[in-house]
Amino acid sequence: MTCVIGWLILNIEVEVKVKISDKAKAKEILQKVGSHVKTVRQVDTYFVPSHRDFFEKLPAKEFFRIRVQPDNSQIAYHKVCSQGEKSEHSEEYEVKIDEVERMFSILEHLNFKKSCVIDKTREYYNCGEFEVVLDEVVGLGTFIEVEVISSTKEVAITKDDCLKFLDDNNIEYGETYITSSYPELMIEHERQI
Repeated sequence: MTCVIGWLILNIEVEVKVKISDKAKAKEILQKVGSHVKTVRQVDTYFVPSHRDFFEKLPAKEFFRIRVQPDNSQIAYHKVCSQGEKSEHSEEYEVKIDEVERMFSILEHLNFKKSCVIDKTREYYNCGEFEVVLDEVVGLGTFIEVEVISSTKEVAITKDDCLKFLDDNNIEYGETYITSSYPELMIEHERQI
């Protein structure tokens, strides 16, 4: 769901993320139930302001990142709403940037600290009322995210619909959906090393 406030685009994101072990099987199913849109490499660099570490206590409630990808690099701030509840969703504020290196330099001069880098290959599929992405994340593994494209349903019902999509299409995944973001998963992974 997208809301435009002046020059700023606000997305309300409702999705579920699951870890999968059989990428080939999941890909085969997605190609049958939907259409492949594109495959893109995304490198997300997460930052924290010097006065406040968003990842000091997990789960994080805020995320600030630069995403580098072909033809659409962007800077974004995400704020998690109703954290830990079934109605959890994110407010996303995103702005396209054309001069990525200059933006990195600006953040460095403003004393923002690099927290982690998520390097992933993302395959997009259009599956009716859902956008489904198959992610291969360096250092973490393979995941599927199912996101509602547009809906008038309540957030809690929509998350259930995302899981139902996976179940109805026999896409096998772990016991439940993952509530941690990729940067949180990476930070937890690095803390264990």
